[in-house]
Amino acid sequence: MAMPKYLYYYLFLDGKKRLMANLPSLQNLKKDYIEYILKVTDYNVSEASEILQISPPTLYKKLTHFHFS
Repeated sequence: MAMPKYLYYYLFLDGKKRLMANLPSLQNLKKDYIEYILKVTDYNVSEASEILQISPPTLYKKLTHFHFS
């Protein structure tokens, strides 16, 4: 599985100025992480919510909030 792009920026970009210019927002980090967990679990909401340590209804609310299809 590909490395999430925010982790790539943190690990491989040199210089604080370049790093700061490329950092995503916290909302984008959350959305990317939820999407990553869903892919790892083959979109199994029960398993994903367990990994995320939230209830399945809460995960569904987050999916709606982040406009997942």
